Amino acid sequence: MSQRSSSMNPATYSSLTMFAVVASLVVSSTFGVAAVAGTATAQSGPDTYTISQGDQCTTIEPLGNGHLTVEEFYDYRTPNTSPSSHSYSSHGTTHLQEDDTSSLFLYEGGDGLSLVVLHDRNRGDSGGGAATMTFTNLPKEGEWVVEDDNYDGADDEFDHRDTSSRITWLWSEGRSDGAAFNGGMDDDFLIEISPRFNSDAATVQSTDGRISEWDAVSATQTGTERISLDMDKPVVIQSGSCSSHTVTELTMDETVSPGESATIEATVKNDGGVTKNVTVPFTVDGETVDEQEVSLDPGETVTLSTTTTFDEAGTYTIGAADQTKDVTVGNGDGLPGFGVTAVAVAALLGTLVVYRRL
Repeated sequence: MSQRSSSMNPATYSSLTMFAVVASLVVSSTFGVAAVAGTATAQSGPDTYTISQGDQCTTIEPLGNGHLTVEEFYDYRTPNTSPSSHSYSSHGTTHLQEDDTSSLFLYEGGDGLSLVVLHDRNRGDSGGGAATMTFTNLPKEGEWVVEDDNYDGADDEFDHRDTSSRITWLWSEGRSDGAAFNGGMDDDFLIEISPRFNSDAATVQSTDGRISEWDAVSATQTGTERISLDMDKPVVIQSGSCSSHTVTELTMDETVSPGESATIEATVKNDGGVTKNVTVPFTVDGETVDEQEVSLDPGETVTLSTTTTFDEAGTYTIGAADQTKDVTVGNGDGLPGFGVTAVAVAALLGTLVVYRRL
């Protein structure tokens, strides 16, 4: 039985050392390129909210201090609840209720962000009223945790289908009505609300009362403020500012050689609350190579593209609006068709050949 010597001659040791160095280059260059290609700006949850109607947009602040859940805050009472009441109304929002007024607002509670709708005033001077509202694009993760009034024999109707709801309320003299939606609103959202009040509501109104004002309530440092809304037009309430837009994705052809046409694509989203015309500049190393204008509705996303050529191999910084990304054309060393990784692999193969000859 023969034994293999564990000693290593200098030439073999040198070859293996070169092998390890080249292998390290291959790994680092491969993962380094992937890291550049996959870099994305970290995003946190929304901290700005707006309500818009037509071309009017206003920033609003959620009510609440983050402690009570929206159900506890709303405090809906019937003869069967504890505490109980024969008013079938909200007892926790009386400081926000107003006669002949329908209100909506965001509430930040122990269960996250919620959308709250209030009609009229409990123990107020109103003669009652009726309203129908259609809600579209509700977050899939959410639900109506307060349905005032949704009990057997109630006149109110709650119709929920996927991410849409149609709710009809009918309340009598001296009572309030409403609902609260919770869940899925701690991320970006956009909810559209279409109203129908009084005789336009989808019910036969049996009271003499009328809703005469529709408004949004926003928190201030000293209390609240009210934003008057048009009772005949839908509103959009959403995360994001009134006039912002962002490039959410920026890409270019993976394989590009000097002199070839390259396609750059940018995905643009309207984060604002109103329809706007957006101009998106495309840049290469800070110089504008194209500009494109597009009209975006609130929350709408569109992908724009342009083409350009690179005269020489190397690394370039492409951009669209405020988003940038480094891309490689050729290999940057005058060797068409080879990138950094390919050159390293070629060197590694050469090393293996040398090693096998030792």
